[in-house]
Amino acid sequence: MQPQDIICKKRDGQKLTPAEISAFVQGIDDWSIADGQIAALLMATLINGADTDEIVELVKAVVDTGMVLNWDAVDLNGPVAAVYTMPGVGDKVEIIAGAVLAACGLYVPMICDRMQYHAGGTMDKLDSILGYDSHPTYSRFKKALRDSGCAFMTSTEQFAPADMRIQAIRDITATMDNLPLLIASMLTKKVTSGIHKLTVDVKVGSGSFTKTTEEANTCVDLIKQCLPAFSIDANFTLSDMNQVTGQNIGNSLEIYEIWDYLTGASGSRDADIHALVKRVCSAALLLNGICANQSEADAKVDTVVTSGAAAEQFGKMLTAMGVSPAFMNNPAPFLQTAAVIRPIYPDAAGTVKGMNLRWIGLSVIEMGAGRLFQEQKIDYSAGYTNMCKVGMYVSPQIPLAFVHAHDEATADAAAEHLKGAIQIAE
Repeated sequence: MQPQDIICKKRDGQKLTPAEISAFVQGIDDWSIADGQIAALLMATLINGADTDEIVELVKAVVDTGMVLNWDAVDLNGPVAAVYTMPGVGDKVEIIAGAVLAACGLYVPMICDRMQYHAGGTMDKLDSILGYDSHPTYSRFKKALRDSGCAFMTSTEQFAPADMRIQAIRDITATMDNLPLLIASMLTKKVTSGIHKLTVDVKVGSGSFTKTTEEANTCVDLIKQCLPAFSIDANFTLSDMNQVTGQNIGNSLEIYEIWDYLTGASGSRDADIHALVKRVCSAALLLNGICANQSEADAKVDTVVTSGAAAEQFGKMLTAMGVSPAFMNNPAPFLQTAAVIRPIYPDAAGTVKGMNLRWIGLSVIEMGAGRLFQEQKIDYSAGYTNMCKVGMYVSPQIPLAFVHAHDEATADAAAEHLKGAIQIAE
């Protein structure tokens, strides 16, 4: 069967067979299928959907293009598990959770996504750190996990190579906003990482791919239907994505906020970040039998964060993945800094009533923090800091946020985008 026949079948709303899915993925892996054909099938899937059987077969086929990590022979003295926080604008909890859970005694191997249209990607954030190796050898990744309890990498030529092509094309073809494809990508990475316990945080709001609670619950149900095929036990949390978790949006800017949260360098930790970290990590501790009840799990998370144990594991992981140990003392020399940093003021005073995080995420892409085409180099320094929150008072003297851009024109455009995305009640 030719690729065109498979594309036509999905275009016409028909269900693909396991053999058809396997053949198409094999063509992705050996490059006998062109990018345009991949994009066509992705768009047909976005329009006509895919059922549980198709999602499962797609995951199996993509996983089979590479190796699957096996931790049985590795000397680990704790459970192996993973977390997945669904993409959201300014959400940096996945990275924090890896360090926190490592400090709690779990081992957390993470194969993660890059930028996903308006929502940020874990690997682009980590790649913003000078020296970070997001394409490690198996031996380096294994050593990092053993020594620090957590490790983050992207799909590589060894691990789910077909996924690299699929996600790169999805990112620039408006095919991210599709639950079957989103779930297939997530499960591909989790199956490849060799885990059997998974905690999923599903975002709800304008900055997510599931904008309503109903859509989020549909996502949860669809994931649950797929999990038995891979012998994965999971639990789920829901979190708000109608405003930024924390204060920063943008790759290097979010890494700085992660560092500040873990080290407590500024003297206080963002309450919204901590609440979500506690919710997600406590769920993972309960799922993996580390804690017996919610209060014990919450207390354990509080302890490893405030004691600095989570920061220590984060630092060990970064060093194992190629970053200078000096990063944890002062991250500034290892993160790009924007040429233009300035406040954005509203045109009139009032209280922040709401914000369209999707628009704000797209404006960050326009600033260069994401990709408009596959070969585009990212401006890791671009984004917003000190973002206002719903309920805050702002005025021509109290800013909505600070913009970080590579030139004045970009900063001007970003300021207008942000002001248009935030609703203010006078």
